[in-house]
Amino acid sequence: MINQKYIILIAAALLASSCKRYLDVKPKGKLIPSTVADYDHLLDNTSTVDLNFLDGNKGSILATLGDNLEITEGQGKVGFVLNSHPNVERYYAHIFRQPYKNPNVDDQFWSSGSLGIYPQVSYFNNVIEGIRGIGSKTPEEETLGKTSVAQAIVARAWCYFNANMIYGPVYKPGTANATKTIPYVVDVDVNKPIPELSTTAEVATRVLRELHEALPDLPVRATWPSRAGKATGHAMLAYYHLFTHQYDSVAYYANLAWTAAGNPSAVLYDYNKIKFADPSRPLTSLLVSSQDGFINLVNSREMLFYRATDRDAGVAASLSYPSAELLALYDRANDLRFSFFFLNAPGYKTTLGGGFDDGMRISTYRFRKTKMTDGFSWPEVLLMRAEGYARTNRLDLAVADLNTLRQYRFKTGTPPLTVGTQDEVIQQVLEERRRELPVGGFKRFLDLKRFALENGKPWSKSQITHKVGSQTYTATIDSKDFIVPISNVVLRFNPQWGIPLETRSY
Repeated sequence: MINQKYIILIAAALLASSCKRYLDVKPKGKLIPSTVADYDHLLDNTSTVDLNFLDGNKGSILATLGDNLEITEGQGKVGFVLNSHPNVERYYAHIFRQPYKNPNVDDQFWSSGSLGIYPQVSYFNNVIEGIRGIGSKTPEEETLGKTSVAQAIVARAWCYFNANMIYGPVYKPGTANATKTIPYVVDVDVNKPIPELSTTAEVATRVLRELHEALPDLPVRATWPSRAGKATGHAMLAYYHLFTHQYDSVAYYANLAWTAAGNPSAVLYDYNKIKFADPSRPLTSLLVSSQDGFINLVNSREMLFYRATDRDAGVAASLSYPSAELLALYDRANDLRFSFFFLNAPGYKTTLGGGFDDGMRISTYRFRKTKMTDGFSWPEVLLMRAEGYARTNRLDLAVADLNTLRQYRFKTGTPPLTVGTQDEVIQQVLEERRRELPVGGFKRFLDLKRFALENGKPWSKSQITHKVGSQTYTATIDSKDFIVPISNVVLRFNPQWGIPLETRSY
């Protein structure tokens, strides 16, 4: 992805910047890149895509907090606790045992070595400031520079918008949204004052402004799915308006993004035309597309904007299963996603802790057989447009979008959906969204937070309940139960934020 010398130099710069004191942002004067092309290359570093709201083993408490996964008694008591799993916080989150994470070590969502959003944002800030700081540019450099800055702005906005909702409360339209959440770091100079925390509203306002600032300079098509093109900018604007509940704008921007795709066959795989490489070994056989062979690669035709997601959520060996509620959403006879990816396999078994045997359990192997993203896929763009249409009562258009996707996911001959009431269509769209997006990662977690405001609707929940063995655990979505706190490691260096340290034992 990037020349080896840049990896070494950037790693050295990270060490020089005192990450604990200043959120992993690298100081000025410590970077070798000096030309537009040098800065542009920083956008290809794997650190900008690999670890977004994931732990060091590419799992996430955001997945185990939600309702897509379940953890059995043996997995919890032995697999996580007795075996001292390095990511025991996943289990603590599942049983809502606070603090979920050890408050006295680096938060891998925030910054820990090269992990987290702030090391990632430091790349984007260096690209933006570095290119803008170059005085004389050739016309070619001017064009490349504008494109690179725009792509870095969109990537940074993606990080901050999601972090704002993960480290903050539910966004509530029509209210002040005045809770302080995260620092919106845009500078690379550690000699400047450390930013104050921005409020939920301030982050959202700035993200929107910067997305519109970047949009004119985004290329029609990006050179690689880790970078933003024009359709990515439109998808990000649709996503922004989805979480701020402005559904006419969701439909508008998702439509701009989707129409840029052209023929749906160019951006959707027909699951009627894919097969296992070895049908006799479905658990270990890779899925092979009969169309282009890229379905399990980052440059899959369905990939619009790549950001790594949880790779093992819902797999027995990784100590979780798809929840019964999630499995019930699938038409097992006709939905090919279920046929290919939800496979019956031996569950968790151990003689420790008195012995546990989960027997045969359904695990999901979609992550292992296809490439998925916590960025944006083309199916998500289509479903955002469908949701925008459904929520603005354009029900025939919403159902048409659903049927477009279902043509590529269900067995040929499956009857299409028909238009029902508005709530019925919204429910159909949201169920399809849940089936299509990653089981792990953070998107279901954030969806649960935005749905929490819609009391009485069939897709809304105020609480999440998990059962582990004979014990039942319940958490409230619109509360601190669904907010990731800032680690003590960061708070100790930023007492001016006024946030008390976490003193509960871990």
